[in-house]
Amino acid sequence: TFALWFGWYGFNPGSTLSMHSMGTGALAAQVAMNTTLAAATGGIAVFMIRYAMLRKYDVGGLCNGILAGLVSITAACANVESFSAFFIGLIGAFVYQGASMLLQKFKVDDPVDAVPVHGACGMWGVLAAGLFDWGAGMDHYHGWNGWDCMKNEDDSCMSGAGGKAIGAQLLFILCVVGWSGSWSFLVFFALKKTGQLRISEDTEDEGMDQKQHSPAKAYALSGDSDIMISA
Repeated sequence: TFALWFGWYGFNPGSTLSMHSMGTGALAAQVAMNTTLAAATGGIAVFMIRYAMLRKYDVGGLCNGILAGLVSITAACANVESFSAFFIGLIGAFVYQGASMLLQKFKVDDPVDAVPVHGACGMWGVLAAGLFDWGAGMDHYHGWNGWDCMKNEDDSCMSGAGGKAIGAQLLFILCVVGWSGSWSFLVFFALKKTGQLRISEDTEDEGMDQKQHSPAKAYALSGDSDIMISA
Protein backbone atom coordinates (compact mmCIF):
# COMPACT_ATOMS: atom_id res chain seq x y z
CA THR A 1 0.00 0.00 0.00
CA PHE A 2 2.72 2.47 0.93
CA ALA A 3 4.66 1.55 -2.21
CA LEU A 4 1.56 2.42 -4.24
CA TRP A 5 1.11 5.65 -2.28
CA PHE A 6 4.71 6.59 -3.02
CA GLY A 7 4.22 5.77 -6.70
CA TRP A 8 1.16 8.01 -6.82
CA TYR A 9 3.44 11.02 -6.37
CA GLY A 10 4.98 10.18 -9.71
CA PHE A 11 1.60 9.48 -11.23
CA ASN A 12 -0.33 12.58 -10.09
CA PRO A 13 2.26 15.38 -9.86
CA GLY A 14 4.08 13.87 -12.82
CA SER A 15 0.93 14.28 -14.92
CA THR A 16 1.58 18.02 -15.02
CA LEU A 17 4.17 16.90 -17.63
CA SER A 18 6.54 19.78 -16.90
CA MET A 19 7.89 22.00 -14.12
CA HIS A 20 9.72 24.53 -16.25
CA SER A 21 7.91 27.55 -14.80
CA MET A 22 6.66 28.83 -11.46
CA GLY A 23 3.10 28.04 -12.50
CA THR A 24 3.68 24.40 -13.43
CA GLY A 25 5.93 23.87 -10.41
CA ALA A 26 3.30 25.32 -8.08
CA LEU A 27 0.64 23.17 -9.73
CA ALA A 28 2.70 20.01 -9.20
CA ALA A 29 3.14 20.99 -5.54
CA GLN A 30 -0.62 21.55 -5.22
CA VAL A 31 -1.25 18.14 -6.76
CA ALA A 32 1.17 16.49 -4.31
CA MET A 33 -0.53 18.16 -1.36
CA ASN A 34 -4.00 17.16 -2.57
CA THR A 35 -2.81 13.59 -3.10
CA THR A 36 -1.39 13.42 0.43
CA LEU A 37 -4.47 14.87 2.11
CA ALA A 38 -6.95 12.63 0.31
CA ALA A 39 -4.93 9.46 0.92
CA ALA A 40 -4.39 10.17 4.63
CA THR A 41 -8.01 11.20 5.13
CA GLY A 42 -9.35 8.13 3.34
CA GLY A 43 -7.17 5.76 5.35
CA ILE A 44 -7.98 7.26 8.74
CA ALA A 45 -11.69 7.56 7.92
CA VAL A 46 -12.07 3.90 6.90
CA PHE A 47 -10.02 2.85 9.94
CA MET A 48 -12.41 4.77 12.21
CA ILE A 49 -15.51 3.51 10.38
CA ARG A 50 -14.37 -0.10 10.75
CA TYR A 51 -13.58 0.44 14.42
CA ALA A 52 -17.01 1.97 15.04
CA MET A 53 -18.67 -0.99 13.32
CA LEU A 54 -16.51 -3.90 14.48
CA ARG A 55 -14.74 -2.57 17.59
CA LYS A 56 -11.53 -3.89 16.08
CA TYR A 57 -8.46 -2.22 14.61
CA ASP A 58 -8.63 -3.17 10.93
CA VAL A 59 -5.24 -2.54 9.31
CA GLY A 60 -6.51 -3.96 6.01
CA GLY A 61 -9.30 -1.38 6.08
CA LEU A 62 -6.74 1.35 6.76
CA CYS A 63 -4.70 0.28 3.72
CA ASN A 64 -7.71 0.07 1.42
CA GLY A 65 -8.91 3.42 2.78
CA ILE A 66 -5.61 4.97 1.71
CA LEU A 67 -6.06 3.53 -1.77
CA ALA A 68 -9.68 4.72 -1.82
CA GLY A 69 -8.50 8.25 -1.06
CA LEU A 70 -5.82 8.07 -3.74
CA VAL A 71 -8.26 6.84 -6.38
CA SER A 72 -10.84 9.43 -5.35
CA ILE A 73 -8.46 12.38 -5.75
CA THR A 74 -6.71 11.32 -8.95
CA ALA A 75 -9.18 12.85 -11.43
CA ALA A 76 -9.43 16.12 -9.48
CA CYS A 77 -5.88 16.40 -8.15
CA ALA A 78 -4.97 19.44 -10.29
CA ASN A 79 -8.16 21.49 -10.15
CA VAL A 80 -9.34 21.52 -6.52
CA GLU A 81 -8.31 23.34 -3.35
CA SER A 82 -6.64 21.44 -0.52
CA PHE A 83 -9.71 21.61 1.73
CA SER A 84 -11.70 20.06 -1.13
CA ALA A 85 -9.14 17.24 -1.35
CA PHE A 86 -9.83 16.50 2.33
CA PHE A 87 -13.57 16.14 1.70
CA ILE A 88 -13.03 14.16 -1.50
CA GLY A 89 -10.93 11.65 0.46
CA LEU A 90 -13.46 11.60 3.31
CA ILE A 91 -16.43 10.95 1.04
CA GLY A 92 -14.34 8.41 -0.84
CA ALA A 93 -13.90 6.47 2.41
CA PHE A 94 -17.67 6.17 2.84
CA VAL A 95 -18.11 5.29 -0.85
CA TYR A 96 -15.52 2.52 -0.47
CA GLN A 97 -17.04 1.14 2.73
CA GLY A 98 -20.56 1.21 1.31
CA ALA A 99 -19.50 -0.54 -1.90
CA SER A 100 -17.54 -3.14 0.06
CA MET A 101 -20.56 -3.94 2.24
CA LEU A 102 -22.79 -4.07 -0.84
CA LEU A 103 -20.58 -6.69 -2.48
CA GLN A 104 -20.66 -8.80 0.67
CA LYS A 105 -24.45 -8.49 0.86
CA PHE A 106 -24.82 -9.81 -2.69
CA LYS A 107 -22.10 -12.43 -2.08
CA VAL A 108 -19.81 -11.16 -4.83
CA ASP A 109 -16.31 -12.61 -4.47
CA ASP A 110 -13.82 -9.73 -4.32
CA PRO A 111 -11.35 -10.62 -1.56
CA VAL A 112 -9.12 -7.56 -2.05
CA ASP A 113 -12.01 -5.09 -2.54
CA ALA A 114 -10.73 -4.07 -5.98
CA VAL A 115 -14.16 -2.99 -7.24
CA PRO A 116 -14.97 -0.77 -4.23
CA VAL A 117 -11.52 0.86 -4.39
CA HIS A 118 -11.03 1.29 -8.12
CA GLY A 119 -14.59 1.08 -9.43
CA ALA A 120 -16.76 2.88 -6.88
CA CYS A 121 -14.12 5.39 -5.77
CA GLY A 122 -13.03 5.89 -9.36
CA MET A 123 -16.56 6.93 -10.32
CA TRP A 124 -16.78 9.18 -7.29
CA GLY A 125 -13.44 10.77 -8.20
CA VAL A 126 -14.62 11.59 -11.71
CA LEU A 127 -17.72 13.30 -10.30
CA ALA A 128 -15.64 15.10 -7.68
CA ALA A 129 -13.52 16.65 -10.43
CA GLY A 130 -16.60 18.52 -11.60
CA LEU A 131 -18.26 19.16 -8.24
CA PHE A 132 -15.20 20.53 -6.42
CA ASP A 133 -13.48 22.35 -9.30
CA TRP A 134 -11.93 25.60 -8.07
CA GLY A 135 -13.64 27.74 -10.70
CA ALA A 136 -15.99 30.58 -9.70
CA GLY A 137 -18.80 28.47 -8.24
CA MET A 138 -20.54 26.47 -10.95
CA ASP A 139 -19.95 29.18 -13.55
CA HIS A 140 -16.32 28.61 -14.52
CA TYR A 141 -14.44 25.35 -14.91
CA HIS A 142 -10.70 24.73 -14.90
CA GLY A 143 -10.28 20.98 -15.35
CA TRP A 144 -7.04 20.16 -17.21
CA ASN A 145 -6.19 23.87 -17.51
CA GLY A 146 -4.87 23.97 -13.96
CA TRP A 147 -4.74 27.59 -12.80
CA ASP A 148 -6.63 28.87 -15.86
CA CYS A 149 -10.33 28.60 -16.62
CA MET A 150 -11.76 27.02 -19.74
CA LYS A 151 -11.93 29.89 -22.22
CA ASN A 152 -13.98 31.08 -25.18
CA GLU A 153 -12.43 32.09 -28.50
CA ASP A 154 -12.17 35.68 -27.26
CA ASP A 155 -10.02 34.49 -24.31
CA SER A 156 -12.79 35.12 -21.76
CA CYS A 157 -13.75 32.49 -19.20
CA MET A 158 -16.44 30.16 -20.48
CA SER A 159 -19.69 30.84 -18.63
CA GLY A 160 -21.79 27.97 -17.30
CA ALA A 161 -18.96 25.50 -17.87
CA GLY A 162 -19.23 23.95 -14.40
CA GLY A 163 -22.64 22.40 -15.01
CA LYS A 164 -21.62 21.18 -18.44
CA ALA A 165 -18.51 19.62 -16.94
CA ILE A 166 -20.54 17.59 -14.44
CA GLY A 167 -22.76 16.38 -17.28
CA ALA A 168 -19.67 15.38 -19.24
CA GLN A 169 -18.31 13.51 -16.20
CA LEU A 170 -21.57 11.57 -15.84
CA LEU A 171 -21.55 10.69 -19.53
CA PHE A 172 -17.93 9.59 -19.25
CA ILE A 173 -18.77 7.27 -16.34
CA LEU A 174 -21.66 5.72 -18.28
CA CYS A 175 -19.45 5.20 -21.34
CA VAL A 176 -16.68 3.52 -19.34
CA VAL A 177 -19.12 1.30 -17.43
CA GLY A 178 -20.95 0.39 -20.65
CA TRP A 179 -17.76 -0.39 -22.59
CA SER A 180 -15.90 -2.32 -19.90
CA GLY A 181 -19.07 -3.98 -18.61
CA SER A 182 -20.12 -5.21 -22.05
CA TRP A 183 -16.76 -6.75 -22.89
CA SER A 184 -16.35 -8.19 -19.39
CA PHE A 185 -19.79 -9.81 -19.64
CA LEU A 186 -18.96 -11.40 -22.98
CA VAL A 187 -15.62 -12.75 -21.77
CA PHE A 188 -16.88 -14.08 -18.43
CA PHE A 189 -20.05 -15.50 -20.01
CA ALA A 190 -17.92 -17.44 -22.48
CA LEU A 191 -15.67 -18.68 -19.67
CA LYS A 192 -18.70 -19.75 -17.65
CA LYS A 193 -20.22 -21.67 -20.53
CA THR A 194 -16.96 -23.49 -21.18
CA GLY A 195 -16.46 -24.31 -17.50
CA GLN A 196 -13.34 -22.17 -17.18
CA LEU A 197 -14.66 -19.43 -14.92
CA ARG A 198 -14.32 -21.16 -11.55
CA ILE A 199 -12.10 -23.81 -10.07
CA SER A 200 -13.70 -26.98 -8.72
CA GLU A 201 -15.08 -27.15 -5.18
CA ASP A 202 -12.44 -29.75 -4.30
CA THR A 203 -9.72 -27.33 -5.37
CA GLU A 204 -11.36 -24.55 -3.34
CA ASP A 205 -11.33 -26.77 -0.25
CA GLU A 206 -7.78 -28.02 -0.80
CA GLY A 207 -6.37 -24.67 -1.89
CA MET A 208 -4.76 -23.52 -5.12
CA ASP A 209 -1.26 -23.70 -3.62
CA GLN A 210 -1.63 -27.40 -2.91
CA LYS A 211 -3.53 -28.26 -6.07
CA GLN A 212 -1.98 -26.22 -8.85
CA HIS A 213 1.29 -24.61 -7.84
CA SER A 214 4.78 -26.07 -7.82
CA PRO A 215 6.11 -26.41 -5.22
CA ALA A 216 2.83 -27.15 -3.46
CA LYS A 217 3.67 -24.80 -0.59
CA ALA A 218 4.55 -21.14 -0.87
CA TYR A 219 7.79 -21.77 1.07
CA ALA A 220 9.83 -24.96 0.91
CA LEU A 221 11.89 -25.34 4.11
CA SER A 222 14.73 -27.83 4.16
CA GLY A 223 15.65 -29.85 7.23
CA ASP A 224 13.62 -31.20 10.12
CA SER A 225 10.76 -28.76 10.81
CA ASP A 226 10.42 -29.99 14.39
CA ILE A 227 14.06 -29.17 15.09
CA MET A 228 13.69 -25.76 13.46
CA ILE A 229 10.60 -24.95 15.53
CA SER A 230 12.19 -26.09 18.80
CA ALA A 231 15.30 -24.08 18.03
